[in-house]
This record gives sequence, C-alpha cells and structure tokens, in this order.
Amino acid sequence: MTPSLDPASLNPALAQPSVYLLGGAADWVNSLIEPLGSLGYRVEAPPQAAEPAHMRNVALVVWSATDPEGGLQPWLERVSQMPNYQEATLFDFRQSDPAIAALWGSLDDGVMGGVSTSQVQWQNGLRFVGQVSTANSGGFASVRTRNLEPPLNLGQWQGTVLYAQGDGQRYKWILRDNPGWDSLAYCRSFDTQTDRLSEVRVPFLEMVATRRARTVPEATSLNPAQLYSMQLMLSKFEYDGGLNPAFQAGSFGLTVQRLGVYRQGPKPLIVLPRQSAEVAPQLTAAELTGVIPQGSGFAVVGASRNLPLGIEPAVVEAILQAVH
Repeated sequence: MTPSLDPASLNPALAQPSVYLLGGAADWVNSLIEPLGSLGYRVEAPPQAAEPAHMRNVALVVWSATDPEGGLQPWLERVSQMPNYQEATLFDFRQSDPAIAALWGSLDDGVMGGVSTSQVQWQNGLRFVGQVSTANSGGFASVRTRNLEPPLNLGQWQGTVLYAQGDGQRYKWILRDNPGWDSLAYCRSFDTQTDRLSEVRVPFLEMVATRRARTVPEATSLNPAQLYSMQLMLSKFEYDGGLNPAFQAGSFGLTVQRLGVYRQGPKPLIVLPRQSAEVAPQLTAAELTGVIPQGSGFAVVGASRNLPLGIEPAVVEAILQAVH
C-alpha cells in the first residue's frame, strides 16, 4: 500500500545560514570553512566575475577590497539594494518518497479529445516528460497533484521557487486555492534552459487567475494560506488565445529538482576585517550594520550598534580570528 502524504507535515524549514565572501575575502574561504561550519554556517565565495543578483539565506557578508584605494561605498550600495531571500525547501524531488510520488498524475488534452500524453518519472528529481500534439484540437500536457487535505498553508511566504532544467520550451506553474477540480488556476509561465538549472522565482501576488487559459481579471489574488493543488503544464497557448512563442510539438522534458518557498529576509551583517571606524558613516548611508576589529574584539557600527537577532558574537569572533 502506497503511503499517503500528510500536508500538515510539510513545514518548510529555513536552510542553513550562509556567510558570503566577496571581493578579496574570497581568498579566506579555506580558513573559514571549518570554524564557521562548526557553528552551523555554510561558507560561499561566488566568482567575482559573476556577482549574484540576489542572496539566499545569507546572514553575514565578509568583504575585503581587491583594490587598496577603496571601492567600499559603491559595493555597500549594491549589497544594500540586493535582495536577500529567506528560502526553505518544501519538496526535494531528488529524495525518494513514495508519498510524494503518489501525489502526482498526468492530466493531458485527452480529456478534450486530444492525443498528447505525459508521465512523471523520478530521475534526479520530478521529470515531466511525454509527447505533445496539436492533433484533434489538442495541444497541452500536464501533471497535477491530487488535492491536499488539509490544504497547504504558505501564508507566511512571498512565493515559490522551482529549480528546474528543461528543453528550451516555456512551461506553466499552476496553483489552486480552491478544492474544485475546475476552480480558478493561478498561473505563471516560465522559460527553461537546456544546459543549466534555472531558478524560477514566482511571487504569489504575480500569479494570473485563469479558467481554461482565459484570464479572469475580476478574480481575487491567490490565497497562499490554503493551497489545494499544484500543476506543471506545457501548452500551445499562453493566455486569452495567445500562442506560446517557444512551443514545439513532439517530445518534451522538464526536470524539477526542488520546490521551495521564499520571502524577503533582513539585510546581512557586513564584516570588514580590514577596515576601521571611519567606515561607519558609509554603512549608515547604505542602511547596513557592520562589524570592524577593535582591540582584541570588535565593534558594531553603521545603521545599528547591536548585532542582528540570531547572530552570536562567536560567529564574528571566529571570522576575525581566522583571517588575522
């Protein structure tokens, strides 16, 4: 007997907090992995040539100038404006779970006389594959969950994020906040890449209310506090009769490795091991809080004189000791 999934057990937990090493601080990565790992932090050093557009679960940023002449103020402004998302995993489809696998089933255009077919395979994630055809006025294939009872409550989150790799086509991500089979479908289309994993971030408030691919402008926004079902779809049509510009009839494949939820998080604490109290006004102007060495310890300067909630002095001390 296949075990059933209890939606009440789906309690997204925040991932391990990260410490980002930017600028010249990336040279300290090997010195920091062990001491920070023992305190429960993951250390990351993104390539300088590919500075991230946003951060995920970043509690602290350690920075050192690559140019002794400065560059601190422009860098602080970029970090201040960079979103820092708190993110948690809802489903890791790479992990074998019969209860999760049993949730998903095909829903193709055969219900309307079409001949498209699809299935779910479990190969390094949820793999949505099949053949889509426009014959017999068809043109869509999808996989959808059974209704969750009780519904999933994601009211404390801003949206969902899918980590997916596809075939270059445009797919739809669909959520429903009503148990009715033909209830309003809240959609967001997303493009896929063939050569890399895409991070598909979908705010709940930006999902479009539709019924059978027709938008419903008068509908209320999606209620994330009561989500009954989820669906992935490949369709010839976008919305209101518009065509999917990336659609190709024939075989298709989309792999979703992980489904998470996210919300806007607090700004990270800035650790400046090579700076002095003179940086305080720059931190304040960027609305950031930082720490600098002071005597045998450290001082908190900038927007606040206190460490952010949840960051213990031992973390800052471990960083400063490791890089000096």
